[in-house]
Amino acid sequence: MAILSRIKFVEDFLLRMAWVNDNHVEAHVEFPRASYAKTIIWVVVDGKRTIEVNGILYEVQAGDIVVIPPQTPRTVLKGDPASDPIRYYSIGCDLKVGSLHFVQLYKMPVITSIEDAAAFREMSRLSAQLSTEAISVINMLHALNQPKRIISRVNTEESAALLALSATFQLWFARFIGLMQPYLPAEPRDIDPRISELCAYMQQNIGRKLTLSDLAKFVFLSESHLRLLFRKTVGVAPMAYFRQLRLQRAKELLVNTAYTLKEVAEMTGFDTLNQFSRMFSSYEAISASNYRKRYYGGVQG
Repeated sequence: MAILSRIKFVEDFLLRMAWVNDNHVEAHVEFPRASYAKTIIWVVVDGKRTIEVNGILYEVQAGDIVVIPPQTPRTVLKGDPASDPIRYYSIGCDLKVGSLHFVQLYKMPVITSIEDAAAFREMSRLSAQLSTEAISVINMLHALNQPKRIISRVNTEESAALLALSATFQLWFARFIGLMQPYLPAEPRDIDPRISELCAYMQQNIGRKLTLSDLAKFVFLSESHLRLLFRKTVGVAPMAYFRQLRLQRAKELLVNTAYTLKEVAEMTGFDTLNQFSRMFSSYEAISASNYRKRYYGGVQG
């Protein structure tokens, strides 16, 4: 007898693919600074390039796995004009244990050079399969080359195809974790359960105007103790984390829905559109309207 429902990790774990791209980027092409609401994983199959992730420069080349956590700014710099293009599969996904991001809990490195060439080739093959199946499903839904179309309903055949694609992604991720396991700690970061509960509470109340006092009362701590414990556990102050969640949700709404900027501001807890616009521009180095124009219906993962 195997009763998986007794394993809390199974209940808390969220794995969902948002996109998969087969990218061929010429040396002269530069991707501007951007951050996404999803975890982004690259499987680099050819070429090399310098990228900047969270202010740090990395040399990326064939055989590397790149993991970019949510809300982490990255830039792809121009390469030597004489160099070959870089080719990589980019997978954007929601990847959480409860309300916390899997890649941060397990301290995944940004760049990992995979030493097992055969295992990396298998990872590349599965990435190609995932891309092919995703394009097939999008084509079935009559949404190929229509990146701005939002599909609200699917029939039985389309549901089956989406579930099959999800199964392929589950397999892809299992192989990915197997490939990364030698480079990861044996145990995830130890998270105080009060902080985990508070993160979930903030996630569920993004549209509310929560204060530090509200958060402290929720976990029965003083504000000063909460600040110390939260920063020690998560790495940022509680209100800064809540702001990140709100901006993350705002970006998801901007690129995946047709809500007006005013509606997005209201749904993410901002008093006015002006307040939302100022904060978005301050933290993303691009206005909310231009962010929507650049990424609505597509990504540069």
